[in-house]
Amino acid sequence: MTSSSFSLTNKQTRHVWLGLQSMSAPPCGKRTNADFANRVESLGMVQLDSIGIVSRAHHHILWSRQSAYRSTAYDALLQQDRAVFEHFSHDAVILPMSTYPYWQRQHTRRAALYSQAVWSKDMAPKKTRQQIINHIEENGAVCSRDFTKVNAKPAKRSAHAWARPAHKLALDYLWLNGTLSVSHRENFTKFYDLTERVIPQTYRDTDISEANQINWLCENALQRLGVASAMEIQKFWEACSLSEVQAWLLKPSIDIINVHYADAQGNRVDAFAPASIEQQLDEIRQPSSRVRIISPFDPIARDRARLKRLFDFDYRIEIYTPKDKRKYGYYVYPIVEGDRFIGRIEVRANRNTDTLDTYAWWLEPNVKLTDARVAKLSKELERLSKLAGVTHTAELPALSFI
Repeated sequence: MTSSSFSLTNKQTRHVWLGLQSMSAPPCGKRTNADFANRVESLGMVQLDSIGIVSRAHHHILWSRQSAYRSTAYDALLQQDRAVFEHFSHDAVILPMSTYPYWQRQHTRRAALYSQAVWSKDMAPKKTRQQIINHIEENGAVCSRDFTKVNAKPAKRSAHAWARPAHKLALDYLWLNGTLSVSHRENFTKFYDLTERVIPQTYRDTDISEANQINWLCENALQRLGVASAMEIQKFWEACSLSEVQAWLLKPSIDIINVHYADAQGNRVDAFAPASIEQQLDEIRQPSSRVRIISPFDPIARDRARLKRLFDFDYRIEIYTPKDKRKYGYYVYPIVEGDRFIGRIEVRANRNTDTLDTYAWWLEPNVKLTDARVAKLSKELERLSKLAGVTHTAELPALSFI
């Protein structure tokens, strides 16, 4: 790593980030399973989320980059092609199957964290876990509701993990530690099977040392971020500790350089980048001026601190905020135009009327309301209706103000 620091502007840093996350060019129209699997590979991972106001987050994220993507494609990626697997990063995520050998330490880490939270409550003893393994060996893949809940009250959404019934705790633990894997989903319900029946043997048998796993995780985080601090590298996968990332930066396994860039306020930010950053800047393309409505869990928006630093866009999701205390709405989507976050919109698929409805939308203080911008947003709503599976798009209401 060089001691001198390479300088980037805020715009350059944004363009590098958007380009690496496939958000510079308009969405491509490729539609094969291999194309969708390659997209997951290029992103590194895709967040799973159950809320389907328009479409579930993982579908929305992939559609934003490949307009031909539809939700049914994921079933093929997971169950038929075994091109991806599900596990836990910052949250439940989809990962390319090629990542599996480098994810072994994460199985251990996540299971240990989970057990620290629930095992002291003795809610899922070893006997319960073994009974579940035996049942799956004999009967095949199961979901949580396949087990009888004895003396267990349904847990509220906000309840702690240990408030779940014992069989659910055991399933979670066995999934986290790698004994079980998600074999498929039905209406978003997870089905678990023995890992040897789900993960192809070539990936299960690949033995990689823990040190090399850490190297790979740090390398791939930085390469997908382009420019990042140690904390941002750590937060990308959340499969290493910050101290492990910092140790890697002192003795990296790829050529990296010190860089600094201007944040959205013009302040200097010190960071790191692959040594190829200068070549990336030469090859960088101007982001399309297309307007996009993205998932709140999209990779370019998921790290809210990075989002604020690079784009000066202060975003939070308010689904857990009491209605009378929400600033915007229950589920409000960020709006991107080119290399800027220009606003947000509350939109919902009304499947009773077969219509995509817009309840309200807002522009950022420094963004002007123009006919061209309204036309581009209306066009994006028409495209979004196809992802939502509805035929009609309601008329865009007047601009809202805070």
